[in-house]
Amino acid sequence: MSKEAFIVSREKINYRRPIEGNVAAVLKAREQETRNNILRYLGEYRLAVKFDELYYREGRNSKGERFLAATEEEPISQRFRNAISEKVKEGKNARREIAECLGFQKIEERFLGDEDFLFFWISPPGRKEDGFGNYSFTFVGEVKGKTIRVVPYRNKLSVEKHKEIAGIFSEKKDLETDIDFLANPIFIQKEEGLKTAEDILVKIGEKESIDLSWRQRLEEKVGVLVDEFIDAVKRNAPDFELQRIKRAIENFTIAGKEEMNVRQVIDTYGNYAPPAAAGSCGSSSASTLMESHSTWNLENDKYGERTFECPKCHKTNVRPKDKLLERCQHCSSEVAC
Repeated sequence: MSKEAFIVSREKINYRRPIEGNVAAVLKAREQETRNNILRYLGEYRLAVKFDELYYREGRNSKGERFLAATEEEPISQRFRNAISEKVKEGKNARREIAECLGFQKIEERFLGDEDFLFFWISPPGRKEDGFGNYSFTFVGEVKGKTIRVVPYRNKLSVEKHKEIAGIFSEKKDLETDIDFLANPIFIQKEEGLKTAEDILVKIGEKESIDLSWRQRLEEKVGVLVDEFIDAVKRNAPDFELQRIKRAIENFTIAGKEEMNVRQVIDTYGNYAPPAAAGSCGSSSASTLMESHSTWNLENDKYGERTFECPKCHKTNVRPKDKLLERCQHCSSEVAC
């Protein structure tokens, strides 16, 4: 449920970690995991989609131990523990990661206890100086047999509004900070008229229906580029090559182009960093998205400077070399630069 920023080196590590069970099946599952990671990253950071959907299921290792898993037989909880370890190694405060781990463990325990329930897990934004955006994610979940369906729901609700909504389902009085919300998912007993994630969204007053059509449109547009990235991961390409393909995927998504082949896209869009983007889990890799104008080091092209500020939203745009932009990469207003 944690939507981590997409880091290329981590994808190689994940693909090459020890394998238990059928090798071909595990590697296929890891390829799909990388594909999902890229598409969800683009959905949040570049398209700002309102709804997503993912599924967890019961997994079991060779010792017979049960846990929540995704595409392969590996505990999801390990990802949360890894996130804590990474923060500690970096000498950073891991309080959010610890709270997320505690919250997820509570969901896992209920699920493995064969309970049939709904849940509402709120992730308010962290500090802006840590790279967090100004929006929250609320993870709305429903048990469906031996799986859990989770709908990440992007919103800009205040902490006070989150408290008000939480009060619809729970009498908890100690939800004051982002840590409180993350460590305490709210469990809801199913009843008539309240049996699905959609029912919860209606109950809290959300007017829009869950729409996941963005994912198919995105995959149709960047699928061949994602394939290129996965192939590079499989052959253990150096990080700079993976970074170049990732940049191309992001910039191509931002630019909205469709008429170029894979090599042209990478050559055109893979040589500069996309504009900075803040997300629900802090900023993405500092080597790409958090680079400032002064560190992009872009040479002028035949049209002059390649970075400019949108007069409407005041965010920085980056032009592909020797090409003009008709619309802002952030708010889509006309710029003709």
